[in-house]
Amino acid sequence: MKKLILFIITFGWLVTACNQQPQEATEQLQTEQQRQIEQTEQIEQEEQTEQKTQPVAEQQIPVQEGGTLYLTMRNAKTLNPLLNQDASVDNILKLIYMPLIRLDENHKPAPLIAQDWSFDEGGAVLTLSLRSDIYWQDGTNLTADDVIYSFDTLARTADANAVYKGCMNYIRTYRKLSDYSIEIGFHQNFSGNLYALLMPIISRQYYGNIKTSGKDMLPMGNGFFQFDSYLPAKEMRLKKCISSFGTTAHIDEIVVNISTDRDTDLYSFEQGLTDILFLGSFDIGKSDNENDTKYYSCTTNYYDFIGFNFSKSLFQDSNVRKAIASITPKESLLESVYLGHGVVAETPINPTYWFYEPEVSKYDFSISQAKEYLAASNWKDNNEDGILDRTTNELAETFRVSILYNTENEIRRQIAIRLGDELRGIGAEVSLDGQPYDVYTQKLQAGDFDLFVGGWQLSVIPNYSFMLHSAQVGLTNYTRYQNGDMDALLGVAYNAVKEEDIKLAYSNLQKKITEELPYISIAFRDYTLLSSDRVHGNVKPLENNIFDNINEWFLYEQKP
Repeated sequence: MKKLILFIITFGWLVTACNQQPQEATEQLQTEQQRQIEQTEQIEQEEQTEQKTQPVAEQQIPVQEGGTLYLTMRNAKTLNPLLNQDASVDNILKLIYMPLIRLDENHKPAPLIAQDWSFDEGGAVLTLSLRSDIYWQDGTNLTADDVIYSFDTLARTADANAVYKGCMNYIRTYRKLSDYSIEIGFHQNFSGNLYALLMPIISRQYYGNIKTSGKDMLPMGNGFFQFDSYLPAKEMRLKKCISSFGTTAHIDEIVVNISTDRDTDLYSFEQGLTDILFLGSFDIGKSDNENDTKYYSCTTNYYDFIGFNFSKSLFQDSNVRKAIASITPKESLLESVYLGHGVVAETPINPTYWFYEPEVSKYDFSISQAKEYLAASNWKDNNEDGILDRTTNELAETFRVSILYNTENEIRRQIAIRLGDELRGIGAEVSLDGQPYDVYTQKLQAGDFDLFVGGWQLSVIPNYSFMLHSAQVGLTNYTRYQNGDMDALLGVAYNAVKEEDIKLAYSNLQKKITEELPYISIAFRDYTLLSSDRVHGNVKPLENNIFDNINEWFLYEQKP
């Protein structure tokens, strides 16, 4: 086909050039031929890329109605989403219950049951308007009474370990304004207040007295699927229902097998007993089931980094921090250690967040740049032993670094080894300090380290003071970093309420972080949703809801 295209192009330009002078025509023909060849190759490359990202087979399969999807969860102690304490059970209950507010793909609060909202001038009181066209699966209307009842259930009945209990830590007061509006008072104006409303709502009329109603194992919600049956230690069954949210699911039924652990989940998926397997950031490389398996990735809030000990004079020098940042091989680590399951980070703010700032100082991998930073601070190999040293105000220093990591975490171990190799390449004397996790944390708390490789599962609620604020030194600010300007920026970001103010505050904060380098950000890890070849449609898992758009999924089984 490529040769045929080039022949037609060439022939067309030969005809056009017949009336020109021979040399001029020849030169123009050669130029146009080359241009058309380049354009053709570019088109073919674009088509190949499109075919890789959008498989032709997937496009040709029409939407199918019906079928049974097989999932897994742990044995449930309760099927009330506000009292439940198990994350795997919560994932399944999201098929039955919709949240008051949802998070979109950019981790931004978006309307669902609540259709809009506004803060007062002070920023701590929110007026929330509800949709009036949402119905429970028993046919009754969802109203403000249900929202108030749900808040009461979390505040007064839910155990401290319930999945959504922490939401009430931000809410001070709440009251009904009308059948479809409520007022919520927060403890303070905080940029993360809306994230406290990412909770399921339950029916006041259905549950009644929650302690005596006997509805604990009989969920009734407002989602795309409704409860059918539950057999402890065996299975739960759901069936599709008419939804208030504009669409109805294509899949008829969901069977949730009760499993005991992650290994059982993996075995069930590889044996074809279930259709979906969720692999978290620590499960990289666990599944080797390549046949008829589809992969869908989503960036999580698990953040890996390298921390400095600012109580050491060596790291109070910004040029030393910048030099180490310049030889941290982030892209290489992403491919070789994370196996591509992540995204390179510049700050602790997730690159997928709606207030992420891309225009910050960046430190691309460059040994020569690292050496320039060190030379600017007078680091030289004065005694020609291969190790850099310097003398400042009669203080003699050697570029000697120890890297702390915990031995149970293979990713951190690999990062420590690679970083150590790169540091030696620019003249550092390096030792690796691998410790069991309990010793690792003790050394962090005691400040007994130079560098450490660490990671945090950051909350979906944005607040970075725990790792950067001076008041957290000796607590969760293990680096012992202190900076008044950073504290002020953290305060502004914390208290911002309006969308434009939040974006500006976090933009300024991210720029300051990359200028100061209290940490070297490495990556945010991905999780992967694996599905059997039966599952089709627009599968788009989100970190806080892997079944967010399950109404767009469908099942297709090829006939013999």
